[in-house]
Amino acid sequence: MDTDEVARLRIALARTARWLERQSTAGELSRTQLSVLGTVVRLGPLGLGRLAEIEGVHPTMLSRIVAKLDDAGLLHRTPDPADRRAAHVEVTDPGLELHLRMRAERTRLLVDRLADLSPEHRDRLLAALPAIEALAGPAGGTFPT
Repeated sequence: MDTDEVARLRIALARTARWLERQSTAGELSRTQLSVLGTVVRLGPLGLGRLAEIEGVHPTMLSRIVAKLDDAGLLHRTPDPADRRAAHVEVTDPGLELHLRMRAERTRLLVDRLADLSPEHRDRLLAALPAIEALAGPAGGTFPT
């Protein structure tokens, strides 16, 4: 495997993600807050421990993020009835609406960008989608360390 090509892939994926993040806004929410919200939308309700594992965020930091999202009315945190020290989070209707709006906005941005590519590049990129999905791993999975 050519390490220069792998580096180019890493850079291209990171640039694309940053471009999408800069072009779409969600008020005062950070990238990490939006990521946590999206994970809870896709996989929730979730325990905070599992959510920290999926997001790769320190539990103390995750607690602060969830508190902000809870205060904003985007997530709802409830204590685990079996273990009152643990908590679960689930998305609220406004949280779901924000997530769907952001997803639609980012999809539109990507559609517009794909339309600017040559048909050959667009077809090759879309043909590579299964490989890109395999690289990203399963939803809710984590990269091995």
